[in-house]
Amino acid sequence: MDEKTDNKTGEIEETGPKSDGSSPNPNPNPKTARTKVPEVEVCLYRQGKGPIDTFKSGLGGWDQNQLEVGDILDKYGFKSLYAFNTESGRGVPIRFNPRNGRSMLPYRDGATVHIDGEPKVKFYKISLLVRT
Repeated sequence: MDEKTDNKTGEIEETGPKSDGSSPNPNPNPKTARTKVPEVEVCLYRQGKGPIDTFKSGLGGWDQNQLEVGDILDKYGFKSLYAFNTESGRGVPIRFNPRNGRSMLPYRDGATVHIDGEPKVKFYKISLLVRT
């Protein structure tokens, strides 16, 4: 007998479906596709000072091009947001729909947006202004 030939003896292993009835890959060609969520980079300022935070914000809406302004207002305690230019300062207010909190104007995916926020006036600050 030739020594170069390798004869194995033993049990035959099954390579088909597992013994519990499940197959190793039930759907080898899935029909799902992953899509990238459009987002913008937001540089957030408070009364022209900062930036206090830089973050990525997902775009929402039917066309996935509206900034979630309501979420930013709630998270940072602002009463309004403005477009901001680091050289010339505060610009026009960013208008948004009060029902869904999304911006009226569209934004491009991957854009960098500089936003200035006006903080809400606290009650104790109002009382100090009234007394003086």
